[in-house]
Amino acid sequence: MTQQDAVLFHRLYQPLLVYAAQRTSVASGVRTTKDLPSLGKDKLIAIRDQCYGRQDLIEQFCQANPFGFTPEDLESVRMWKHHVKGTFFAVKVTKEGALFLDERKDGKAYLVQPLLSTFEELLPARPPVRMDAVLLPFKGRIVYDGLLGTYPIYFGGGMSRSIRAACDNAIVRHGLVRSLPYVAAEGTGFTDEEKLLFYMKTAEKREEHYDEVAQIIRKNRGLLLIYHREMGRANARRHHDMLREVGVQRGWFAIADDVIVASGVTKDDVEKAVDAILPQEKRRAVHLFELK
Repeated sequence: MTQQDAVLFHRLYQPLLVYAAQRTSVASGVRTTKDLPSLGKDKLIAIRDQCYGRQDLIEQFCQANPFGFTPEDLESVRMWKHHVKGTFFAVKVTKEGALFLDERKDGKAYLVQPLLSTFEELLPARPPVRMDAVLLPFKGRIVYDGLLGTYPIYFGGGMSRSIRAACDNAIVRHGLVRSLPYVAAEGTGFTDEEKLLFYMKTAEKREEHYDEVAQIIRKNRGLLLIYHREMGRANARRHHDMLREVGVQRGWFAIADDVIVASGVTKDDVEKAVDAILPQEKRRAVHLFELK
């Protein structure tokens, strides 16, 4: 989210709050956007909740257009009827945005963009953080409305792992939701192979999804080769360092799970060696890495 888009969001959103305040009993004396900061966060959240508690209010605002918005700006405001309001876990902050997990049963995981402040500045603690929020579509992405109601709860290691695992499972079921409204497209869910690759991506995921990985392999034994290859990929760094320690300067190596099965001076050498000792259908179990 660019700073220009973040400023535009506030320029559109704050007038909507003014309009909602004027048409509800939550706050009195709100005439312009300059009156909003003095209300305090709790009052602003109460006004915000009125916007989404009354589905007609956004359309009434767009029809009246009291602030003289352009048709394009009004369309952006109308899209906010596709909001998602609820309690979420901020699971992880990445370069792309923050992962918000809806805590409801079968909840989805959303990629949410920050506005003028970063999530590192906004969140009171290291994720996961439980909070009330409203997610809104804006410029083809998802933003929050600037009002986060966080809970003063600290999650220990076990609970944090469970929340991260729940977020991963939501992504596997629904995909990572990057825009609103959410539309369940055919093929959104992961195949067994895609699930396995996703769960094997990092050491943290492999630990948190040990049971899921075992279940996938029991269900589809053909994926055992993929498992061995991905474990080989994970173990390659350790073998790289061990080879360096014993004096190996360079070369190519083929590893399956935690076993080096072939080596050579060049990549072509090691590929020929693998072809010579492994049947073609078993080649998928091998990961190649270079020591240089």
